[in-house]
Amino acid sequence: MVNKKWYMITTISGREEKVIESIQNRIVSEGLENSFGDIKVMRVPHLTPKEIQKKMAGENYKIRMKSLFPGYIFVKMEMTNQAWFMIRNTQYVTGLVGSSGQRAKPTPVSEFEMKKIEKQIKKITNDFNEGKNLNIFSVGKIVEVIDGPTKGQIGSILETNEEKKIATVELVLFERKTPTDIEYKNLIIKK
Repeated sequence: MVNKKWYMITTISGREEKVIESIQNRIVSEGLENSFGDIKVMRVPHLTPKEIQKKMAGENYKIRMKSLFPGYIFVKMEMTNQAWFMIRNTQYVTGLVGSSGQRAKPTPVSEFEMKKIEKQIKKITNDFNEGKNLNIFSVGKIVEVIDGPTKGQIGSILETNEEKKIATVELVLFERKTPTDIEYKNLIIKK
């Protein structure tokens, strides 16, 4: 019986799909089908701030899938010398997590960690489907007040309250930096 375990491959960010395609082609061309199982990028649904605004306005919006671990691919494989060599010598692969170099083979990701990651993806996806965490306002974002007594003021978000849909924004009032609570509906993100 083949003993396949999960490993994390580091890649150039944004090239994950290209690496998966290259690995799959090399598995077939080098006859390594028995050494490999699943190859995947851990993805979750994502809306950009612009798409969130479209959704909130009732307009058509586009859901993108984004990598939970940009620059990483998960591969279930038997760590044979031939499989290890093939992975390391695939274009855009920068290494394997847990390999210290000097011909030391990488450490597999534990089943516990893989279950934890899959549980995290499931939670993020469920929250997304239920409309949770669709907040474009987060700590550190620069916003402009578009309504109310401080209209036109620009400041940085210090904290947010999802339940009340309020952000505490640091505004300059009377020549002093003043934390001010403002409803999300009265704010827009500055570019």
